[in-house]
Amino acid sequence: MSKFDTFDAYPAESLPAAEAALLTVWRTLERYQDDLVLVGGLAVHYLTRRSVAGLPGAVTMDADFGITLGATGGQYGTIQSDLSGLGFKTENRRLVRPCGTLNLYIDFLTEAPSATTGSRWVDDVVASVIPGINRALACRRKVAIEGRDLYGAAQRCHIPVADIGPLLVLKLNAFGGPTGRRLPKDAYDVLLAVTAYLDGAEAAVQGFRREAETGNTGYASAITALKNDFTAPEKDGPTRAAEFFPGSSAKRERLRQTVATAGRFLLGE
Repeated sequence: MSKFDTFDAYPAESLPAAEAALLTVWRTLERYQDDLVLVGGLAVHYLTRRSVAGLPGAVTMDADFGITLGATGGQYGTIQSDLSGLGFKTENRRLVRPCGTLNLYIDFLTEAPSATTGSRWVDDVVASVIPGINRALACRRKVAIEGRDLYGAAQRCHIPVADIGPLLVLKLNAFGGPTGRRLPKDAYDVLLAVTAYLDGAEAAVQGFRREAETGNTGYASAITALKNDFTAPEKDGPTRAAEFFPGSSAKRERLRQTVATAGRFLLGE
């Protein structure tokens, strides 16, 4: 399992371990770096402040990469063979590596012409087809990330992270898009990405709205998810986000209201 239904269910070491996994694989994937962008929970972590309005920040056990459909290592090896040398093995089409009591996952997402679901082989790994990945690859910001890798070595890497507009499109679709999972964590990540964005909530809202003009193939379904799931406190997005980070009934109600307000702001209401 790589997702839990509440914040407290995540082991305290899960986020540091996911960061260590990222720092471990990044230099090994050097040949692919122009074709990669960090998305998912780690991207939310790096684009948000650590504590806002009583929320503890992001949590994850995965490192998720958007990847260009045609990415290849050429004659110098493949993604799977390179990462297998770091202890990552293929399990149910995912790359996984044990780390103490945890399993750490590396997942790849791509975008394919005329396809909105399914998977494609990229190099020698299976990548899920997700609309909006090409836009995330085109709209990246480099983030300096420091820490220790899974071998204990100090690392400092500049890693491209999906900027806030494309990231919100991906997160909204992960929750309520055509293949959305409706997981509490994805709704919570939408809340964080707006309210705790490094450049401020207004900049997050404007970044999302700009995606309407960019040809982002996931934008229309993200808008549908907003309208269906995030415009009122009793809808799925606010309700599940509140359940992900449980507290008193009063605190859950405030959080539901905050999520619904963020949803309406994203829509321009």
